[in-house]
Amino acid sequence: MCKVVIAKTNEISHEEWLKLRLKGVGGSDAAAVCGMSRYSSPLDVWLMKTRKKAAEPDNDKMYFGRLLEPIIREEFAKRTGFKVQECPFMFAYKEFPFMISNIDGVVTEPNGNKAVLEIKTTNSVSAIKDLEDGLPVEYFFQVQHYLAVTNLNKAFVAVLIGGNDFKIQAVERDDEVIQTIIALESKFWSDYVLKEVQPPADFNSSDALNQLYPKSNSKTVNLSADADYLVAQYQEIKTAEDELKKAKTECENKLKAMLGENESGITEIGYKVLWKSYSQSRLDSTKLKAEFPDIAEKFMTSTSGRKFSISEPKKSKK
Repeated sequence: MCKVVIAKTNEISHEEWLKLRLKGVGGSDAAAVCGMSRYSSPLDVWLMKTRKKAAEPDNDKMYFGRLLEPIIREEFAKRTGFKVQECPFMFAYKEFPFMISNIDGVVTEPNGNKAVLEIKTTNSVSAIKDLEDGLPVEYFFQVQHYLAVTNLNKAFVAVLIGGNDFKIQAVERDDEVIQTIIALESKFWSDYVLKEVQPPADFNSSDALNQLYPKSNSKTVNLSADADYLVAQYQEIKTAEDELKKAKTECENKLKAMLGENESGITEIGYKVLWKSYSQSRLDSTKLKAEFPDIAEKFMTSTSGRKFSISEPKKSKK
């Protein structure tokens, strides 16, 4: 047996449960820690686990997700005919105790085999599209993490989409993926969380960096040798991006010329091209400030942030 019970979740408060989650890497953290999430980064998770960022406040989405969990569990049992039990425990992997899990249920199949049940509620457009093709990568890494901790070979993901579309997907254990998850989560926990060393930034780290460094000071620092390589990469990508943007605009304009005054057109393959008229009303803030300055001032809001840019090296004087 590779799992140990670290808490009975029906005997602790939601706040206590949140505190326990800070003591390890959970299934919902797995994709981010492994660099596979489209929405979060290792740096985001590190901020949470080191308590440098407050936990996301409870909201209606979370509340109704918890409220619907027993209903979805019951519906899964009804549709599959499988026996399903609630699992009010938080587990830890015995060999890697920082790997924790809080599964939504245990399924018993007709052959007696046990499986993890993971319950989701979503109205995310990307998740809906992913579910048409397979399983969102974040869900896949989450259930593989759970299969590692529980030492089970199969999981079922039951998803309620938009309140009226119910989908069930079976996921088999993938030992190669699990070994990767264990290796990456081990490194994350031992090298970054326990040592409070900030993990490297990646493409998903913008929000975390803004949280860490919301304001700049007036100092100038010398950057490491890696910085010149990154600047060269950045400039090369930016040039390619600019060229691609021009090429994209040219294609768009040629298609518009084909449409002329027509609203839409169909290509030979079947693509539908739209160039549709629209109108919208916008507040003329300049005129408002000029004619009613007091009212404009009353409703003025300010935003703050940090602007990123790169300038060319100064030429040395000869």
